[in-house]
Amino acid sequence: MFIELIENNFVWNRVLKDLIKKYGIENKLIEENKRYNGELKIYPKPELVFSAFNYFDLKDLKVVIIGQDPYINENQAMGLSFSVPNGMKVPPSLKNVYKCIENTCNVKMDYTNGDLTNWVKEGVLLLNKTLTVFEKLSNSHKKIWKGFANDLIKYIGDNSKGIIFVLWGNDAKALKKLIDSNIHHILEHTHPSPLARNPFINCNHFIEINKILEKSNKGKINWSNF
Repeated sequence: MFIELIENNFVWNRVLKDLIKKYGIENKLIEENKRYNGELKIYPKPELVFSAFNYFDLKDLKVVIIGQDPYINENQAMGLSFSVPNGMKVPPSLKNVYKCIENTCNVKMDYTNGDLTNWVKEGVLLLNKTLTVFEKLSNSHKKIWKGFANDLIKYIGDNSKGIIFVLWGNDAKALKKLIDSNIHHILEHTHPSPLARNPFINCNHFIEINKILEKSNKGKINWSNF
């Protein structure tokens, strides 16, 4: 078992099951694992693959922040894009996200805590385009999950209104064509990676998100990680 479905009554449960079946995700993971004789670990753990969908239903979704694929080192990946468990070293991209929040929102961040679960609990979907990965091999499962995130984004867009889609980097921006900007909000910037040309520290997305939410009477996101 490489993935475990969430067990709740949320809309996500049905949607994810349908997409897993459509793309044959489980069989593809099994075949890919056989190629390496089962010697490579798969991250995140099976019960964490869909953890981003465990905290709220579609009707409570406010923001979608899209990442690329899970972290490739042991105990880092937790099913939430950019997030790592509390106690793990905060990765460079997430560190830049924290710096940006401090710079633009006047919020103090705890750089020893990379766990973004508090954001998820407020209706922020931290979604990776690829939901699993082999240890030490970035993008190793990209083909397995190809199309999955596209269909999910399309479903969200067609079945909700006023969602804020946050696209950082070219990989995430490729999803823009699936989002109706007349119904939803789209925020774009370079990736928070230290390697990006345009420094992320001045990105105004966290301020903009809360302005949009306030205007829609949905309640601001508390970006603190304390």
